[in-house]
Amino acid sequence: MPLLAPQHKLVLRHLLSRGGTALPSELSIDIDLATEDVLNALDHLHRTDLVAPMPHTPGLGEGRWSLTSHGRQVGPSLAKGESIITPNDESMDPAEGWGFPWRPVKTDPPVYARNLPRPKRQGRKALRQPRFALHVPNRPPKRRRWGLLALASLMTVTGAALLLMTIRQVDIKISGIEDGVALQPASIEGIQISFTVTGANARSANLLLDDFPVSGVQRYGNRIVWVVPPLTEGSHSLELVVQRRLYGQASSSLGFSVDGTPPLIGLPDVLEPVPMNEPVTIAGTSEPGATVVVGGVPIETRDGSFILELDEPPAGPVSVLAIDRAGNTSTFTMIIPIAYPRTQGVHVSAAAWAHDGLKNSVLDLIRAGKITAVEISLKNESGVVGYQSNVPLAREIGASTGLFNLRFAIEELHALDVRVIGRIVAFRDPILAKYAWAHGNEDWVIQTSDGRPLSKYGGFTNFQNVNVQNYNLDIAREAAEAGIDDILWDYMRRPEGRLDNMFIPGVGLDDPSPIIVDFLSKSQTLLREHGVFQGVSVFGISATRGEAIAQDVAGMAHYVDYVAPMVYPSHWSRGEYGVAHPEAQPYDITRASLADFQRVLDGTNTALVPWLQDFSMRVPYGPAEVKAQIDAAASLGIYDWLIWDPTVTYTAEGIVAAPN
Repeated sequence: MPLLAPQHKLVLRHLLSRGGTALPSELSIDIDLATEDVLNALDHLHRTDLVAPMPHTPGLGEGRWSLTSHGRQVGPSLAKGESIITPNDESMDPAEGWGFPWRPVKTDPPVYARNLPRPKRQGRKALRQPRFALHVPNRPPKRRRWGLLALASLMTVTGAALLLMTIRQVDIKISGIEDGVALQPASIEGIQISFTVTGANARSANLLLDDFPVSGVQRYGNRIVWVVPPLTEGSHSLELVVQRRLYGQASSSLGFSVDGTPPLIGLPDVLEPVPMNEPVTIAGTSEPGATVVVGGVPIETRDGSFILELDEPPAGPVSVLAIDRAGNTSTFTMIIPIAYPRTQGVHVSAAAWAHDGLKNSVLDLIRAGKITAVEISLKNESGVVGYQSNVPLAREIGASTGLFNLRFAIEELHALDVRVIGRIVAFRDPILAKYAWAHGNEDWVIQTSDGRPLSKYGGFTNFQNVNVQNYNLDIAREAAEAGIDDILWDYMRRPEGRLDNMFIPGVGLDDPSPIIVDFLSKSQTLLREHGVFQGVSVFGISATRGEAIAQDVAGMAHYVDYVAPMVYPSHWSRGEYGVAHPEAQPYDITRASLADFQRVLDGTNTALVPWLQDFSMRVPYGPAEVKAQIDAAASLGIYDWLIWDPTVTYTAEGIVAAPN
């Protein structure tokens, strides 16, 4: 606290009475003190940091003085209760002018009083003479100044650190959902998302979904829980905002998406046929970021496209599965069609191939360049297996006859550069039907509605029975291992007639077409593993009325390399396709019926290899009738065909080799 002379206190008191600011002349009048003395007093008070001159414009007279902030704080206590003493008073404080703690203005050295006399009393109030006086320099000593600066710096840094620590202590942890996750609507609904707040009052927290306040928030101390309601599909943001302890806000946010839409799979509806046993590339598109699995092989789709290269066409249907980030799935089943080679061939029974004369007539057609393939019956309509088979069931039931050696026949025909097609009559099988019935395997046999074996055809086996299926597949496998080029299935159907007049064990009155198609799917997988083509013979009416005999041509086309419709002119009723007499008009009826099959197979890339007629029924057939059928097929762009004559005596003059 500074030591002030009485007149200094007087000036200070009057300055306080004027609100802390005044002109020296105003104070001179109030105190009745010379202006010069007032200025000296103000100057002393200025050095003690109690007053300060106010800025003024030079040339505009004296300037005003005002109390400093320090003066306003300590001034009232310094100026209170002091009597007014004139400057000429002899009993003035001997330390006048040595204000504390600043440097005095006097030139005399300070007096450090020792053994001073007791203060004299004047009037009612005596002034105490100071017992000692201290000289305090204008500035603190350097050592003290640097210490104060260091202390102030330390306090500043500590305060800033504490402030930053207080600000940074706010922590919000989110659990129950990951940032950037994609979820299905059913998967995210009902999830509990928890927010744990540290360093702030959780009661001040606000939860925002897509920048809008959320209702239904549950608070448990410093933890906030929100149960997710049903949300719309799309991207969403979730943010928790809390008030900091000192000032401002802290927040934590994350993003997620709701997706319930299965990813698309972009693949051609119709794939171009590829050569057998050659590399193939499967390419398509899906949702970017989705996982695509083709035939069990995962493929990355960062940009939405995928490519899978295979050493050869897959055996059977290929499953394509797409899984997006949310777990939605799409499936697609594709079949890689095989480019079927040019085929012009004739049918040869096992007995005919074992007959030198009939066999040589077929070889003559080959040497003449009129045919490129020979179809040999492996198992015929009677259930007879024409070659020496090693299939256990064929030997057990007595079906194997050994009329010819299959491997030798294939080698002989391959040496002539022709393809060998093995015909298997599948489900019309009297030998197997009789054997099964005799051994108590009645479910192997299609029956009448009253439970007797169906007598038509001599016996018709149950295409739904796995033992019947495996028997036919075993014969096909044996032929494939012997080197056969094709397997052509026949009687791949149910018996003709009303379903309610027959009993098919395990099927009942349901449409059996899917069972037939499923069998072809199994056989395709088997044969493709051996590099063997697969075809199916169907009735001529199956293009429009296949359900009558369980021949779904469009469904079959997915699993066969070619369809062989039996469009024999003699098999059509008068007036079919507007043809008055089909048997007598082979060109017209052949062209009309094949056009129907082209329509059914359009977009499948399944080859069309029709059966043509070279036998006589009501109308004698010769070279003209055979050629008419070949020409009718060619008029539609069909150059593949098979010719049927049960006696294997073909009209060579009517067979014209198709152009390459």
